[in-house]
Amino acid sequence: MQLHNSSNGKIMVSICCLAYNHEPYIRQCLDGFMIQKTDFPVEVLIHDDASTDGTADIIREYEAKYPDIIKPIYQTENQYSKGISVSCVYQFPRAKGKYIALCEGDDYWTDPNKLQKQVDFLEANEDFSICFHNVKIKREKENDIITDYITRKVPDITDIHELAKGNYMHTPSVVFRRNDEVFKIISSPDIFVIDYVLHMFNAKFGKIKKIPDIMAVYRIHFSNAWVNNDSISQSKNIQRYLKGLMDRFSPEINQVLKKRFINTSLYLAKYYHNIGNSELSLFYFLEALNVQPNNIISNYFKKTMRNTLLLLAKRVFYQKIYYKIKRMLFNYI
Repeated sequence: MQLHNSSNGKIMVSICCLAYNHEPYIRQCLDGFMIQKTDFPVEVLIHDDASTDGTADIIREYEAKYPDIIKPIYQTENQYSKGISVSCVYQFPRAKGKYIALCEGDDYWTDPNKLQKQVDFLEANEDFSICFHNVKIKREKENDIITDYITRKVPDITDIHELAKGNYMHTPSVVFRRNDEVFKIISSPDIFVIDYVLHMFNAKFGKIKKIPDIMAVYRIHFSNAWVNNDSISQSKNIQRYLKGLMDRFSPEINQVLKKRFINTSLYLAKYYHNIGNSELSLFYFLEALNVQPNNIISNYFKKTMRNTLLLLAKRVFYQKIYYKIKRMLFNYI
């Protein structure tokens, strides 16, 4: 074991790890932490969200072996299912490090010098707030490890302007500079907290560095929540987190986020119109109109939503709110 523990001085990095039913993977994840070679103290903050398999038992093994480094929370009730942001409520508030490293319990690190490389860069470059690196993709179904095909390629140095277009950082690759102001912002109840949202707020305070080395593996398996979502579920999540991001940045960045929000809302409106769900079709169309009523909205959508409104007006329940919707919608179309 080469990782420095918290009894040897002030902690430099807090590794934040979320685990839930990761029994087949968690040992490889924890081993990736313990192989790290650092000249600074590190802590591992792992949160088990009431796993129903053997995940918690494996974490307890490592806790017993490395009590000064492995600092778990074992939930008896699943917090995520209650709508609680585990990172905001349980992880970031107890982190003592100057930097935060992320890795979920089904991913793992492969380079023993990963943390040292990233921290060395951030220590030498105070105008950067985030450092990430390349990863490989492990496909459980195919049982292979392949080149990353999920994220788009970006230059080695980027900033919030590039990030506003969409995420390009895998979770197990990210180390960021601790910022309590960011933690306070993302704790707001109107923000849907995922890694991308965290990255956007961190990027307000500095540039982003990509190290070209491949130092981690991002795993895709049957229970991988984000990757296995269908395009409609993913679009709903994107629309939800973009809604919480809009109007919190510069006008230029806000406009990029708004355009993405509108395009996602229109995609959902079209989908629900095509399958005959008039209520949801109208809902997502109005979401787009409320952001930017006079631009981007095509004549096709205007005609479609006019017809949708008329259909809804024929239904008894919607007659009660028909005139309210009519005033709202016909102001635009």
